[in-house]
Amino acid sequence: MRTSRERRAGGPVSAFKLIALVVLVVVVATFVQPARAEAVEAMTAITIAGIAVGVVLIIAAIVIANIRERQSATAGEPAVVALAAGIVQGI
Repeated sequence: MRTSRERRAGGPVSAFKLIALVVLVVVVATFVQPARAEAVEAMTAITIAGIAVGVVLIIAAIVIANIRERQSATAGEPAVVALAAGIVQGI
């Protein structure tokens, strides 16, 4: 005969897991509910769109720079710069 605290193949649901699941469901239900409909001012919409475009451009620039850096690193030998007596020799 098994006791109620004995573990089975699937394992019993602990109180902690049950509470975590209930909290998760409540939080998800809170965020899923639609909010009151409010009008968005034109300047607010333009500002949000402008910021979004700026973020996309910054991310694109970083990605392109990383791709070019990898391509130049694998293309051939790296440029060697020697500094002797304050004169740059060879690039």
